[in-house]
Amino acid sequence: MVLASPDALVDTMANRPSSVPGTSRTSTHGRSVDDDVAHEADRLRRAEGVLNYRFEDQRHLLSALTHSSWKNEHRTEVAHNEVLEFVGDAVLSLVVVDDLVRTTPSTTEGALTERRAAHVSAEALAVAAVRTGLDGLLRTGKSLALNRPQNVIADVVEAVIGAVWLDAGGHGLAACRALVLHLLGPPPTAVVEGEMHAKRVLQERLERLLGKAPDYRVVRGDGPNHAPTYRAEVCFNDVVLGAGVGNNKRLATEAAAGAAVKALIDVDDQALRERLQ
Repeated sequence: MVLASPDALVDTMANRPSSVPGTSRTSTHGRSVDDDVAHEADRLRRAEGVLNYRFEDQRHLLSALTHSSWKNEHRTEVAHNEVLEFVGDAVLSLVVVDDLVRTTPSTTEGALTERRAAHVSAEALAVAAVRTGLDGLLRTGKSLALNRPQNVIADVVEAVIGAVWLDAGGHGLAACRALVLHLLGPPPTAVVEGEMHAKRVLQERLERLLGKAPDYRVVRGDGPNHAPTYRAEVCFNDVVLGAGVGNNKRLATEAAAGAAVKALIDVDDQALRERLQ
């Protein structure tokens, strides 16, 4: 796969209609891009804090935080985030593969594929968005106000990566590498197969080290009765070890366990014991 340079992407996008980021500064249909950026100044400031990145052009960031359902219900020239999501998906894969190959050069292609898939799965991205609060900064329409599916939450992570790639210009790869590490941490050195296995692994390790199992709690449930979205945390002595989302409480707690196992995989037993006692 050949990844276009930021300048090439901007040039290409400049010739597309207004559904593509940054094509218009003046409005013929509702609020202009610049007016919308000014209107959302607080949202953008908080998003920059979450991402630990200051944008040169906040139009990229606002586009990344705008879902197509918002565009359908509001008169604004700001583009929705689908193009940025496409860019971010490619950049994320490049960054993670490069990191995996550099840190574990003797690993087989199959193992690298599994580790990449685990690190950039929709579940892993959604967990990162929920953990950092990025999901709460996404602009969606009323149809998703009470029920944001996991893929929608995950997509905003890819979109902000795409936004940073475009915004950083010649420094895009370095900026995106720092952002991916900030949001997702380093890629796993091993893959835990199946979230139910993750719950067992986590419980067995904590019982062996500290004599008791972790606690799970559902911290929020959104959406209508026929399509709820649950968010859960796994804790030990009030320390949050991982967070997850799912369409029911079981799936949410399983995702939380998977996030905890992934986060603790490189923490040795003594350090974990000291942290949680």
